Amino acid sequence: MEKDRIVYPYISSYMQKNRRKRSGFLGELEQQARAADYPISNPETSDLLEILCRIKRPEKILEIGTCIGFSALLMEDSSPAGVRIDTIERNPVMLAPAKENLKRYSKGGITIHEGNAVDLLPGFSEEYDMIFIDGAKGQYPVFFRECRRLLKKDGILIADNVFFNGYAAEGLPDIRRNWTIVRRLNAYLAELENDADFKTVILPISDGVTLSYRMEKTENKA
Repeated sequence: MEKDRIVYPYISSYMQKNRRKRSGFLGELEQQARAADYPISNPETSDLLEILCRIKRPEKILEIGTCIGFSALLMEDSSPAGVRIDTIERNPVMLAPAKENLKRYSKGGITIHEGNAVDLLPGFSEEYDMIFIDGAKGQYPVFFRECRRLLKKDGILIADNVFFNGYAAEGLPDIRRNWTIVRRLNAYLAELENDADFKTVILPISDGVTLSYRMEKTENKA
């Protein structure tokens, strides 16, 4: 498996063996999504999101990449009552099940914005306590510049799949058309690490996750 290039298989197996499985509608939805091979967050990343929501207790969350709504529902369920979540999805294949899942399980605080996040984000003006990036990897630098503008001081920024199956670290993508993704992911990581307003750790779980804390709130950089 591709993720075996990042975490040794025996470590992954050990983590999965000792992980407590989710129950209720989230557990059922997670199992169904993985059985259908929908690209929801890996277990380690979804567990991290849940813990961060319970610690941060966000009032407003932005998600880039809804998929079928699992992570949005997870964050809503793990946050205080009344949390508002804006989530963006461009893929119509994902939008249909996402809408159905939110209709069935959401407490009413999740809004789906249909379209390309690159086009939609400039129109967003509210500030968020927490932002989760799980969209098109080749657009992470663009996402970060918009998220930088939208994230509150003391806010948390999480981005999934930053290792791109390990190719971002190696600099050697499997096929030529992935060169752009590798180059842009490395640009994202460099820009994030060099931004003095953020403190960032890169976590070698799943397909690589960045966890960043917003220390200051300054004007958007040119």
